[in-house]
Amino acid sequence: MCGINGIIGQLEPRQSRRSVEFMNQKMAHRGPDADGIFQSGKATLGHRRLSIIDLDIRGNQPMHSVDGRYSIVFNGEIYNYRELKSEVIDYPFVSKTDTEVLIALFAKMGPAMLEKLEGMFSMAIWDSVEEKMFLARDRYGKKPLYYWIGDGQFVFSSEVRSLIASGLFAPKLHLELLPEFLQYQTVFDPNTLLKNVFQLEGGFYAIVSSKNEDSIEFQTLPYYVRTESISHNCEVKNYKEAILQTRLLFDAAVEKRLVSDVDFGAFLSGGVDSSAVVAVMSKYLQTPVKTFHVYFDESEFSELKYAELVARKFRTDHTNILITPKNFLEEVTPALASIDHPSADGVNTYVVSKYTRAAGIKMALSGLGGDEIFAGYDVFKRLADIRKLRKLGLLQMWELLPTSVRSSWIKQGKLAELMALPEINEVTAYALFRRFFSNAELKKFELNNNHSTHWSLGLGRQNLTSWIGNEEVERYMKPVLLRDTDQMSMAHSLEVRVPFLDHKLTDFVMSLPDQFKPHRPGKKLLIDAMGDDLPREIWDRKKMGFVFPWKSWVNGELRSTVNQGLSALEPIEILRPLLVELRKSQSWEENPQYYKLWLLTALGHWIQNNNIEV
Repeated sequence: MCGINGIIGQLEPRQSRRSVEFMNQKMAHRGPDADGIFQSGKATLGHRRLSIIDLDIRGNQPMHSVDGRYSIVFNGEIYNYRELKSEVIDYPFVSKTDTEVLIALFAKMGPAMLEKLEGMFSMAIWDSVEEKMFLARDRYGKKPLYYWIGDGQFVFSSEVRSLIASGLFAPKLHLELLPEFLQYQTVFDPNTLLKNVFQLEGGFYAIVSSKNEDSIEFQTLPYYVRTESISHNCEVKNYKEAILQTRLLFDAAVEKRLVSDVDFGAFLSGGVDSSAVVAVMSKYLQTPVKTFHVYFDESEFSELKYAELVARKFRTDHTNILITPKNFLEEVTPALASIDHPSADGVNTYVVSKYTRAAGIKMALSGLGGDEIFAGYDVFKRLADIRKLRKLGLLQMWELLPTSVRSSWIKQGKLAELMALPEINEVTAYALFRRFFSNAELKKFELNNNHSTHWSLGLGRQNLTSWIGNEEVERYMKPVLLRDTDQMSMAHSLEVRVPFLDHKLTDFVMSLPDQFKPHRPGKKLLIDAMGDDLPREIWDRKKMGFVFPWKSWVNGELRSTVNQGLSALEPIEILRPLLVELRKSQSWEENPQYYKLWLLTALGHWIQNNNIEV
């Protein structure tokens, strides 16, 4: 796990090297173990290393092919690199790293190698003969890759703040995308909240070259299209076979993520997903799994008893970490400073990662992704109910009523907005349920979302559960949870691996028909696949989720932090009416006011911390 940087263009070599030095320094937290820079022709590559596999200095980057033609900077882990090494047995390897396997494969196969990779990654490979740069990102976009194009230069990095540190452009807020951000607490690939700063999308690669002083040639191509996996091309004949295959694929996903040359452990919340990961880890490891659980004084938010139940069953080396309001408040400022792209969720992961890393752990497995793949969220149940009502004709009868009548009967919340829609179906409902700020709120404050998300309208009509899962991955998992996990764990030099997003596992589960993935109870397929390995108390319990008591904190101890973030937004003219309305409230405790405030707080601190022009 590492951080990568680079510049392609016509800059004078000393200037280019200096810019990459600044970029490397800005993301030293991603790779405290080594720092490297390489220049060739029009390209300058930078790398910060967090050593996980092969700790020897021969694993440092940038790394070069044996003939000197190719140079690579790589961020991530390739879990099947040992198997892939057998496909290039004639290559004279000098290290035991997955990075060197990548450069050997690329020299032999070019971009076609991507289809063979199992892991999480972003990479850049410079071809000194053709003077072209190859960039690629893993199928789900677990590892970030941002870029800026301008003034005849192409600049890329693992972090937005590192791009800014290059000094080659002045960061400017993309005002037109603010409504999208307010609605979905993110902006969707390939955009970011900065003008002219983009992300390479997950499952894509790019070819970049600099032909002259004024132009950059940039082409992107997909190598993985996940929606193809939900087309019902499934050969499983019955539910029993689905259970068995799911368990085999899940075990394999966990096992391959145990490759490491450093101490590692697992986050253990006490929920189904993290407990399943720990169960399989215990199956394959000869020593007790090191597990970590963060809990709170407030009993309403505590999952301590469930985590300890799992820890006892699998005899893990377990650590409970108590977070008090005082502890948390001490972490808010550094957490907000660590946000690389604004989010309302990231502080949670920041705190957990800090304490896990402090325990001497350099890599941890997480249960992230289980809810999206196995229908664990309430949204799966809600949309299934809407489909039933439409099949019964009840929604069509409701739609015949005038909007004024509907609005008089149901006046508040998302249900009111849903029931006022001209047509109520799974697609329109999903878009509504995923919003922070509603369409009505945006309209009230004249914040028009001209960059509305294009939902996959055709996919939801038959295989509803897989369609919802796919949208959850695209609209929430990738642009929010995975990004937050990366930026907040790497703030503490901690690598996090997510077995539920193994593409072989997800492709299989997504291909299953809905009857094999019942959502009542939630995640039944996963629970049945785990069998007796999960204590009944775990899968019988009410889902809580991993949350802090934001409601009380935002209204109390964090109020000054919120006010500081809101003040940073005052220069943004289009947000002023919204800010005035929010500040009128004497109490911020009502739902959903408090989490809207925290989203804006994170945005304000991000703008302030990065000196972004508004």
